[in-house]
Amino acid sequence: MTELPQDDEFELPFGEGEMSHLVRQDGVPPSGKTVKHAAEDDVLAALATRLQVEEVAELAFEALLTPLDKSCLVATGQVRGKVRQICGVTLEPVWTQIEQTFTLEFQPAERVAKYSVPEDDFDTDLPEAMHNGEADVGESITQIFAMEVPAYPRAPDAAFAGYGQSEAEIVAEDKRPSPFAALAGLKSNLADDGEET
Repeated sequence: MTELPQDDEFELPFGEGEMSHLVRQDGVPPSGKTVKHAAEDDVLAALATRLQVEEVAELAFEALLTPLDKSCLVATGQVRGKVRQICGVTLEPVWTQIEQTFTLEFQPAERVAKYSVPEDDFDTDLPEAMHNGEADVGESITQIFAMEVPAYPRAPDAAFAGYGQSEAEIVAEDKRPSPFAALAGLKSNLADDGEET
């Protein structure tokens, strides 16, 4: 089974993601700015390795960026793509079409670093960090896409047929008394013998 990447393995240095797309905060007008981007073939191949899938066939996004204040941005839009994985049951290729809407908030890295979230809080989403007035919109959206990739892909009609056993063998095994039932019977017999003496 393929091991899923750990968070620290998945994070890349700022601006160095396969699909990094940097946007300067001061380059976004008050009315907003639309950003569209589609991954090239070499980027798709690199993403397949990073996401540990057989193939990423397409990946594109469209986002509307608007200023939140003088130093922050909000991005809303949609990412779509297609990945090929191996079914965990049949070992056949499985294609998954992904379409996901998103809203992201970008704040200066020094401000994001001050946020404190309890370890058991899985609902709070921290803002994305900006560096030197730049937001890596492409990398943040790549991570959203990655969250939608099935961890355990399965073909639509796939069914687990047991560990090489026939149906008759499975039924016979289910009818066989468990060792614990035998122990319970022994305990009962010992208790009966004790009462007779």
